[in-house]
Amino acid sequence: MKVFYSPATAISFAVKHIILILFAVTCIYPFLWMAGTSLKTQQESLANPAPLLPAKEWHWETYANVWNKLNFFQYFLNSMVVSIVCVLAVILIYSMLGFALARINFKGKKMVFTFFVALMLVPGLTVQIPLYLNMVALGMSNTFIGLVLPMINGAGPFAVFMFRNYFISMSGELYEAAKIDGCTTFRIYGQIYLPLALPVIGTIAVMNFIGSWNGIRWPMIILRTRNMFTLQMAVMYLDQSAFKQWNVLMAGAMFATVPVILVFMLLQKFYIQGLTSGAIKM
Repeated sequence: MKVFYSPATAISFAVKHIILILFAVTCIYPFLWMAGTSLKTQQESLANPAPLLPAKEWHWETYANVWNKLNFFQYFLNSMVVSIVCVLAVILIYSMLGFALARINFKGKKMVFTFFVALMLVPGLTVQIPLYLNMVALGMSNTFIGLVLPMINGAGPFAVFMFRNYFISMSGELYEAAKIDGCTTFRIYGQIYLPLALPVIGTIAVMNFIGSWNGIRWPMIILRTRNMFTLQMAVMYLDQSAFKQWNVLMAGAMFATVPVILVFMLLQKFYIQGLTSGAIKM
């Protein structure tokens, strides 16, 4: 079946797609420039005007040098451990709280949910000083526990909001039927509700992985030992050298960028579903 468009509709269609293509190019170009510069020699990266890709050879050895000689493997491992721990802890802790707020009746339930929603309006920067003082008083300064705990707490309000709204949108008959069959509350949560919450889990996982992976302000405040630095801190210190080696700096930036892209590509389906299904009911 052929579909005929009027001239005005065809022009509107073409203009929209041209604008979208131009926008996509402006978004992709910085990443291509970063990837191309990381494969150049130091002289090529300083050329003006500089080509997008290496003129002759692609120098993959820059990645090996950054990974091994600059100890980026250790920084990458630190960031990966911190991000995975944050994601797992946020999903486990706040999915249980969201389930309780959605399906368990207890006194003060609405007040607890309102409190978490209100915390979404508090800028994280405003609590940095008292948070640091608390970490020092608890002996958690310059430790991974002191690095991870505030990240988990900071992710709480939005995670509770998403999980609670998703669980409350599910049929209440499911919960009642499981109760009649003799299931405990924790079993209903773990074996019925949590497996059905994959869209929200995907959304929370993507957002918290990106947030903890890209976070730099709090790691700079709490960490002092170089072997404990995250990957973002390592890239930042590369940028602060007296003589910038742009190919080395861009190789380090690639190590910091590619994992985020991969995680989003793997979970983007659940991410979109979670945003559209978990943020509807209040």
